[in-house]
Amino acid sequence: MPEEGAGELDPDVLDPEFRDRRTPREYQREAVSRWEAAGRRGSVVLPTGSGKTLVALLAVRGQGEGTLVVAPTRALVAQWFIQLADAFGDRQVGVWYGDEKDPRAITVTTYHSAFSILEAKGDRFGLLVLDEVHHLADGRDGSPSAWLDSLRIAPAGARLGLTATYPDGRASGIEQVVGPPVYRRSIGEMADRELAEFVTERRFVPLSPDEQERYRRADARYQRWLEAHSHGGSPQEVWLRFMAETRRSPAARRAFQAFLERERIVHTCRSKLLEAGRILRLHPAEQAILFCGSREAAEAVARHFAIPLVTADTPASERRHILAAMGACQIRALAAVQVLDEGWDVPGAKLGIVLGDSSRGGRRQHTQRLGRILRRSGDQVASFYELVAAETFEFFASQKRRAGLRAARSPQLGLGI
Repeated sequence: MPEEGAGELDPDVLDPEFRDRRTPREYQREAVSRWEAAGRRGSVVLPTGSGKTLVALLAVRGQGEGTLVVAPTRALVAQWFIQLADAFGDRQVGVWYGDEKDPRAITVTTYHSAFSILEAKGDRFGLLVLDEVHHLADGRDGSPSAWLDSLRIAPAGARLGLTATYPDGRASGIEQVVGPPVYRRSIGEMADRELAEFVTERRFVPLSPDEQERYRRADARYQRWLEAHSHGGSPQEVWLRFMAETRRSPAARRAFQAFLERERIVHTCRSKLLEAGRILRLHPAEQAILFCGSREAAEAVARHFAIPLVTADTPASERRHILAAMGACQIRALAAVQVLDEGWDVPGAKLGIVLGDSSRGGRRQHTQRLGRILRRSGDQVASFYELVAAETFEFFASQKRRAGLRAARSPQLGLGI
């Protein structure tokens, strides 16, 4: 990634030149100010699309020494590299993961690779920027994230966490490593000011008679196993026991196949494609993201509408090309499964259609998906549709997702408390 000949630079000292000519918004300046006042430790919680990256760039500029940026995926490493290189010059920015280990004054790595660079080069970094810091949340059983140990060895005195969905109630490990939230704004506070105003609508669609019959059989097989083997505990505990049992019990494996069949029917039902087509015709001038619950569903959507598909397996170069084409209004819509849920900006898209989720009702995923269409563009209003297969498990997943949106609309104190 970085060009050759960078050895002349002092790898531990950041050149003060800052090339990003954007004017920070008031809340971005305030977020940095609050973080600095807190001793340069803590998390900034801002909605997707509100410019958390610029907050980090301003923090890096003010640091004046080595910075390590840690992101959850290689795709986000590539995105961070581009934005940091644009702001500070590519000779000052390096990456560290896999076989590519090129530390510079600013280095980008993954959570998976963080231990190796901190062990070898940790004393070079005075600032640690942790992107999507909610990935470090405690487990549902209270156990700490496995990634926390690798970050505890970091000598960096300054720590900045970034997220749109702070894991309140499960953040003890994050707060030990990073510090508490120091600045927090919700979608509800920022909509129609810093973010686009938005409307949401849930539409129920029916399964066909054939789909209904296949769903009924699969659901009955799965529920029979649960009723016979669920002996109390939280839903997560029941699920973990179920997964453990599939490794040794043919009956459990058959029940799991029935579970997968239920999801396949719900994610790929014909009526969702038809309803998505109606919605696209209702918004003929708007670019759209069609969020899918599985790769199989995303492939079906992409074929049906003859639109590009973005998954975790899409090469980074192809993904950038697709998103650049969206930015240039050369593509009307794209289908995505999970990979666009966090970290990637699609500024022109003001129409989101959820055909399924990969988190079985996860509030965080739903809120992050909404954030993908909230980048403000003039007075455009964002539209967010959720398509739900009627009389299936998806109704209950939808109820959980909607609870997350209600929380996102609520104002919160900007002090992070």
